[in-house]
Amino acid sequence: MKVPFLKRENLRDAVIRLIEEALLRGELAPGSRIVEAELARQAGISRGPVREAIQQLVGEGVLVHYPSRGTFVACWTPQAVEEAYTLRAVLERLAIQEAVKRATPEDIARLQTTVEEMDQRAREGDARALVFLDVRFHEQLYALSGHSLLQEVLARLRRRLYALMGLDEGYAVHRDEIVRDHQRIVDALKTGDPNLAAETIAAHVLAVGAEVVEQVRRRTETSDASGD
Repeated sequence: MKVPFLKRENLRDAVIRLIEEALLRGELAPGSRIVEAELARQAGISRGPVREAIQQLVGEGVLVHYPSRGTFVACWTPQAVEEAYTLRAVLERLAIQEAVKRATPEDIARLQTTVEEMDQRAREGDARALVFLDVRFHEQLYALSGHSLLQEVLARLRRRLYALMGLDEGYAVHRDEIVRDHQRIVDALKTGDPNLAAETIAAHVLAVGAEVVEQVRRRTETSDASGD
């Protein structure tokens, strides 16, 4: 995990962003250990803000702390992945239904620009950039909902999923399909039909979730087999 030297700002939030980005880049996978002292040393800050960031992420379920062992990125079972993505589908249905009521042509144009950037990165075969653009797209959509509590809940849920997104093989294998799915979401938003928009985004989230469940199941089976 590469850690830049941090400047004085809200250091706790800066550390959280560092961990988020490392998860999305696949540098921190489920089960990876987070060493507080080493992270503080690499970032050039005291251990206090690092400890605060870790405590927050433990509270959100992104990390897990074992008193006798240390702090690790949370691991996932296939059932937990399925539950997370089915919940996300419900929440994003509500988010886009609210966004339909509020989105201006300029708002939709910004989403369209993000999809066009996704298309460009997909053509270049840059799966890692596609991951970050996917995050940007959905964050933009959440903001358009105008529902602050919903945004907070979705942000926490997606942060828990970052470790899975960083390992999701679909970004490399199904690049074009991912772009098409996000274009369908924008097109549905343009219609002004909240039901169509809700069905479109839910179908996308559930399809991604089903694929990630299978990926986690295969990794679990491989790990169990290697341990026998």
